[in-house]
Amino acid sequence: MNDSLSLAAAYNDYFKIGAAVSSYTAGVFKDILGQHFNSITPENELKYSETEPEEGRFTFEEADKIFDTARALGIKVRAHAPVWHTQTPDWMYLDGDKPAAPELIYERIEAHTKALCERYNNDVYAWDVVNEAACDKENELSHIYRDSRYFGLCGESFIEKAFKAMDKYSPDAQLFYNDYSECIPEKRERIVRIIRTLQDKGCRIDGMGMQQHHFAAPDYDEIKRSIEVYASLGLRLHITELDVSLMATLNMGKERLKPGDPGFSDYIKEAMRPTPERLAGINDIYLRLFEIYRSYRDVIDCVTTWGVADDFTWLDGFGLGEGIPKVKQFPLLFDTEHSPKPCVAALCEAVK
Repeated sequence: MNDSLSLAAAYNDYFKIGAAVSSYTAGVFKDILGQHFNSITPENELKYSETEPEEGRFTFEEADKIFDTARALGIKVRAHAPVWHTQTPDWMYLDGDKPAAPELIYERIEAHTKALCERYNNDVYAWDVVNEAACDKENELSHIYRDSRYFGLCGESFIEKAFKAMDKYSPDAQLFYNDYSECIPEKRERIVRIIRTLQDKGCRIDGMGMQQHHFAAPDYDEIKRSIEVYASLGLRLHITELDVSLMATLNMGKERLKPGDPGFSDYIKEAMRPTPERLAGINDIYLRLFEIYRSYRDVIDCVTTWGVADDFTWLDGFGLGEGIPKVKQFPLLFDTEHSPKPCVAALCEAVK
């Protein structure tokens, strides 16, 4: 690795450069994190299933490993997504063998929030308070909100309660709403309505987390438009879960190809033989994305990739279905040997 190269140092006057890590990869990538990043996000270790598997029994061991690495490197943490429809144990939604009343769920959210903040507040500069509460398409319960167990029991109010609890116990950290497909116009409008509702209810919401998982060729104009829309709400913006899958160089549609979709079989065949040209295409997409992010440096404060290097990425095999060969996606800024890809030097050169 080129010891003189540093993304974090190069972008010091633009925005933080972050990476999501697990309790394991925080150690594996410690040297890269120290050289290239100045923000860390726990990938799963702050979610309910990891931190409170049973009500009142807190398990912070795995999260502590990440925070220990962050402290050793002098890096602050972007804390991710305690309130999410996935990775939340059944106890949250039950009162004995009956569905929990909304008030009980709110009490549990507050108690959990208090425990997280008492342990980690000194190291956290931002929270993804609520994750992915907007629906992709209208459902039986709502044309705005995801049909989750939270929503089924509480309606939309669980989001307000989560933000107010986090504001109470972490008054110095920034509070974010975080979601994916955030640049698709129909979903963007749903997200905007969620944020405006929170603002109307007097919630402190400081920012919007734009996940930026790219499963298809990016629509750069919609990314720009979305940045402007979210910023117009008076929010700071973080790019929170950036990765560029191999699919983005093969799929010219607007959404991720799924098993059974037209063109999916051809995609798999192509993806199993990644060419240098396809891999270079991932580099090119990163260069264009960062060009956009730099142009909005007045509203973007952090850009986080969802992982560090290609040997550890959630995308390998994601959503491909049973019996479909695992496809290596190569979605990050560092390769499987932990070396920076060509785009890293180019990204640094672009801000000299």
